Amino acid sequence: MPDLPVAIEAPLPPSRDCVGVDACRAGWFAAKQDASSGRLHHAVHARFADLLAWAPAPAIIAIDIPIGLSESGHRACDSAAKVLLGGRRGQSVFHTPVRQTLSSLDLPPGDAYPQALATHRAVTGVGISKQAFYLLKKIAEVDAALAASSADAARVFEVHPEVAFASRRTALSGQPLVGIAESKHTQAGHDIRLGLLPDAYRMAARQAIAERSGQASAYGRDDVLDALICLWSALRIECGVHVSLPGADDTSGGIMARIHY
Repeated sequence: MPDLPVAIEAPLPPSRDCVGVDACRAGWFAAKQDASSGRLHHAVHARFADLLAWAPAPAIIAIDIPIGLSESGHRACDSAAKVLLGGRRGQSVFHTPVRQTLSSLDLPPGDAYPQALATHRAVTGVGISKQAFYLLKKIAEVDAALAASSADAARVFEVHPEVAFASRRTALSGQPLVGIAESKHTQAGHDIRLGLLPDAYRMAARQAIAERSGQASAYGRDDVLDALICLWSALRIECGVHVSLPGADDTSGGIMARIHY
């Protein structure tokens, strides 16, 4: 893969509201920066449609969920993310399920994963991870929403938080553009990622994590950090200074597969 540029800081404030989103237990954890005031807000939405209503057009939404499903094989942008992150972080990037696996969602729970596994293997030659399968409903939810609205499809962008964190670390320290070795599930990995957030975002993250005292089952601290680094990416997308990992243009549904940071 050719060398990719590191995304630079975006000028503030944005001209449109910017939103970063991560899937969580209760649905979607979202962090929004208002264009008019610069203030940060966060909320949990059970449905993606509710999130779109909370951040209506022309807001830019950067989300950690695959957008643009293939019917023939692996997406090139997933492979590019694996190469960029390298090592264990690269292994954490799962290949997006092909579109045909969505039909398994109509089956009883006990039959859904075996069918998705068989379908994915028949199309690609390899199976589907349970991590990817567990996200299938959310992938389908976003896919349906964007297919139904060209306006929303034009303002919702896929982001991979680990790629975005790696890019920000390189921008701040000059380290090579590779994944962060420490897992986000460890305290050391959490502290590194928290420290990479801009100051205002870091304060917002601490506040949202502190508020989990009554919502511990709704979202995790990793969801908060991932949503905020997606927000950092949304700001750069809005200002036109982002970078996009290469991807194939032949995805079904008319939506190209790209990972932005």
